[in-house]
Parts: sequence; C-alpha cells; structure tokens
Amino acid sequence: MFTFLRPIKRVLIVSLVILITIQLAACGIATPVPTVTAITTSSPTPIAPSITPSYTPSAIPLPTNTYTASLEPDIAPNCKIANEPGQLYLLSEKKFRDLRTTEGKLNKALALHYPEWAHYTQMVSWDTQPVKLGEIIVSASLNEQLNLQINPAVTLITLGESMDWQLPANTDLFLKSREISEELEGMALDWVNPQNEGLRSQYPEVANSATYTLYAYFNYKLDRLQSWCNTYQRLFETPP
Repeated sequence: MFTFLRPIKRVLIVSLVILITIQLAACGIATPVPTVTAITTSSPTPIAPSITPSYTPSAIPLPTNTYTASLEPDIAPNCKIANEPGQLYLLSEKKFRDLRTTEGKLNKALALHYPEWAHYTQMVSWDTQPVKLGEIIVSASLNEQLNLQINPAVTLITLGESMDWQLPANTDLFLKSREISEELEGMALDWVNPQNEGLRSQYPEVANSATYTLYAYFNYKLDRLQSWCNTYQRLFETPP
C-alpha cells in the first residue's frame, strides 16, 4: 500500500510546484533573470610613431684659396711658388747664388721682351763709354769687396718688378741695382744666421733663405712673388 502511495505523492508535489509558479506569474512576480550588461572596451587609437626625417645638409661651396695671378702675354701659367710639402718656394739657394748668368744673356732677354731696357746705357766708373744694362746688372750683383754674390738674373728681375718695368728718366740704375743686391744679400744672411732662430720660426711656411729674401723684399705679398716668378720664366724660358 505504501508503495502505491509514493508515485501519487510525487505527482502532488510536482503539481503543487507548477501551481505556485502559475500563481506567481499571475501576480506579476517573475523569477529574476540576471542582467548581462555588455561592456564596450574602446580600443585605443594606435599612435603612429613620430619619425624625425633625416637631415642631409646641402653642400656649402667653400672659398677657393688657390691664388691665380693675372698673367702678362707670353707668360707661362705654371710657374709655381710652392714646393711639394706646400711651403713657399721660389728658387733654390744654388740658383740664387748662380754666377754663370752673363751680361750677354741679360741683354738678349731684355731685347726680346723689354727693348727700351735693352737700349739703356749709362756712364760708369770702370769705363769711359756708356755701357748697357746687362753689364751694369752683373757689376752690381757681384763684388768681392762688398761680399756680394747674387745671380744677376735675380737682380734684374727684382729691379724690373720693383719699377713695374717702367724705365725711369732720371735714375742711376747701377746705384739702384747695387742697393737691391746689398738688400737681398743682407736678408739672406739674416735668414741663415744661427742666432736668428726667431726669424725662421716666424715664417715656417718659407722653404729657404733665397725665397725668404724675395718674399721680404716685396713686403710679404704673394702676388708680387708670383709676378716675379712668371717674369723670370718668361725672360729666361725656365722657372727660377
């Protein structure tokens, strides 16, 4: 009998639950349903990396330090006044002291390039007749008593360049040439004097005493030195 009542009991319980649920629904009471709220997570806007453009500077034209002398007609443009290490170098000591330049060679060079100078004559103490400039230059450059031993070609070019090759009307060219030789000789001796180390250290760009002598004579002006070199090469067809 008890076994028969058990199914009936289950049916009554289930029916009771259904009835209670229907009543609650009728009264507006609903079983709470959890509310699911969707949370929108905004993705951060990707930030583009800051790219600094690489800067390539424009080439700035550098000043040209190469000296270009204004050349006279027939002057070769390759008479250099610097040696391989870049020092100022006009001529060698040997060329500065060369005694083989004759008056005939000087007169010939003047006749080709400066005819008015070639025609110049002057009375001198050692001759009863006027002598040409070639003889005057040689005598003014070489003198044992005055300890003068300058290449006459060096004296001639220095004389002409100092006067811009304008033949003066009332000038004793022998005395002028002698003054030039004595000044060149004195400056050359100053350079080689062992006690004048201060002078040599003051001009480290100068290669030798011969170059310093002419550099100093023309007041340390490179354009005058370049002109001297060009004229020497033009008159004697060889660089100094």
